[in-house]
Amino acid sequence: MNNNDKVYLARFLFPEATTPGKEISGLLQMAVAAERICRLKYCEGEHKQDLCLQVHKERTIISSIDDEDSFGYELTEPGKVKRACYYLFNCIDQMETEPGCREVPAIQMSKSRFDELKAKAATTNLYFLAESLTAETGDLVYSAQLARVLKYRTADGELRLCSRGTDSWTSQHASYIGDASGGWLLRMSSESAEDWIIAVPASKAEVCYALYEWMLNAPQAANPE
Repeated sequence: MNNNDKVYLARFLFPEATTPGKEISGLLQMAVAAERICRLKYCEGEHKQDLCLQVHKERTIISSIDDEDSFGYELTEPGKVKRACYYLFNCIDQMETEPGCREVPAIQMSKSRFDELKAKAATTNLYFLAESLTAETGDLVYSAQLARVLKYRTADGELRLCSRGTDSWTSQHASYIGDASGGWLLRMSSESAEDWIIAVPASKAEVCYALYEWMLNAPQAANPE
């Protein structure tokens, strides 16, 4: 990995770190031999995670981001990798439904507008929130469903995924929101200049399974369609 690769990974995986600390610098150094890397952030009540998952040929390394409370461990068996994916998302229901087994709706809108509505969701009237989403997506039914989860969400997650190509790294960016009724997977461009987001209904278990599949053989990341 050359310096340009390190700079790219640092900017994409750790955009908040203007000056990478000791832990992040160490993770980037380890990435020299990795095939895939994922930054995973997840918060649901008291369950909070901010981790880096590095997939190597014969092992998966899971490391914390926090310099003050750093830890890391290695997994070599696919079964343990799968259990780790579910644990990190605080998911008990390990259903076997694979991404691609059912048709799901998808709605698209401006990411910047979605972020604006998300930031105000807790204090915004549900009807107004649903109307605002409908105006952006053109879809009445699923915009209303997304509005409810957005307003009453109990879980927030983010996935920043990088896969090594022949000459460079490719990246994908997604997030997850959920409440007691279900959840939504939100896919967006990894390029800051592109202002779009695609939302599809997805359970935590489906997102966990998609992450597990990506870690095993890097199919289309975190996509339950």
